[in-house]
Amino acid sequence: GAGAPSFDFATKLGERYVSNSLEFSSNVAEAEAPPPLPTGTYPAEIVSAESKVSNTSGNRYLAIRFRISPDSYPADFTDGDDDGTLLSYNRLLVEDTAQARYRLRRFGDAVGVTIGTQFDVNSLVGLTANVAVGHSEYDGETRAEITGIVAS
Repeated sequence: GAGAPSFDFATKLGERYVSNSLEFSSNVAEAEAPPPLPTGTYPAEIVSAESKVSNTSGNRYLAIRFRISPDSYPADFTDGDDDGTLLSYNRLLVEDTAQARYRLRRFGDAVGVTIGTQFDVNSLVGLTANVAVGHSEYDGETRAEITGIVAS
């Protein structure tokens, strides 16, 4: 009827129009897992941080996502994402216990922030640290993971 909205099946993003039809340079059905970021220590930026509660233990922890810039990739690592590698670090408990407070202090030292009796988790975003990257197996694939935060 009159005044009914019309819809365009392309979505405007900035000045580009993105179609709902996708095209790839090679067959997705034949895609294999790319090699993970090699093990080592890399400078990384915190791109998100939030306090969460573990579904299994019920403990509070910080869910932190780090971005490793492609500028930091080893020269022979050519399969990395051009936008950088995003890795999650979910090993930092924020319970009010002596051990958790000590680990949080050590983490604060590594990212260059002093954590007092109160702390805004959002203030971590944009900070940098050196992260130790290791490998683990998940569903038969080798994946890169952060094994620790290394003090500079």
